[in-house]
Formats: sequence, structure tokens, C-alpha cells
Amino acid sequence: MTDGDLRSIFRRRLPRADWLSVETGLTEQGVPDMNGCLGGVEFWIENKTTHGWTVPLRPAQVGWILRRYRSGGRVFIAVRRQAPPAKRTAGADELWLIRGAYAAIAKRDGLRGLPMGSVAGAWKNGPAKWAWAEVEAALTKT
Repeated sequence: MTDGDLRSIFRRRLPRADWLSVETGLTEQGVPDMNGCLGGVEFWIENKTTHGWTVPLRPAQVGWILRRYRSGGRVFIAVRRQAPPAKRTAGADELWLIRGAYAAIAKRDGLRGLPMGSVAGAWKNGPAKWAWAEVEAALTKT
């Protein structure tokens, strides 16, 4: 699963949003996984999962996200970072919400290389503990 089950998690945790799952396959490459509208604000989300710090975006995804951002669209990359506990580190189940303007940097440098201001929010301890009111505000704040 390349999206960390984020599509269904967003739908369950933000039920007031009008969601559209996008499967473009043969129509256009790079279109994000989800489109949402809430409180009169429309946004796109590309969902990814990682076990380390990389953000596994394809070049076509970066291109689409940056084109839409430059045209005034609201685009985010939602990354679920899941890391099992290790001998010297605790496990992780985090949600990172990255602003689309930083898609190329996220692909190139990963989560640790993101500059200040590029992350709309980050939450720890799994979906039940992620602050969904904050996630909603980050997606819809104009």
C-alpha cells in the first residue's frame, strides 16, 4: 500500500468534507489521490507512506502538484511515516502535511530536508491521536 491507508483515514476523520477519490491511470499522470472541498475551500491531497524519511513522489506527481500550485490551487502531500520500534528508537506513526509548493524539495531531500514553512502540520501517535481539527484547519486555511 503506497498511501498508508490515508485515503480512508481522511474520509473517516473529516466526514464533513466532500471527497473525490481520483484514479486517472490513462487520462493524465501525476494527478493527486484525493480532491476535497470543505467550507468553500477546495484542495488536493497526494497520499504517501514511508518507513524512513523519504517522500516517494514520482516526477509526474511533482510536476502536476507544482503546476497546480502555480495556478493558484491548494495542493498538499500527506505522508504517513510508520516506523516499527527498534533497539534504540521508539516506533512512529506520524502524519506530515506538506505544502505543494515544496513537492520537489520533499522528493529530493525527504522529510528531514524540508525547509521551515513547508510543513502545514505534523502529528504523532497514530490516526486516533492526530489532531483532526488542526488537519482540517491546515487544509482549509486561506
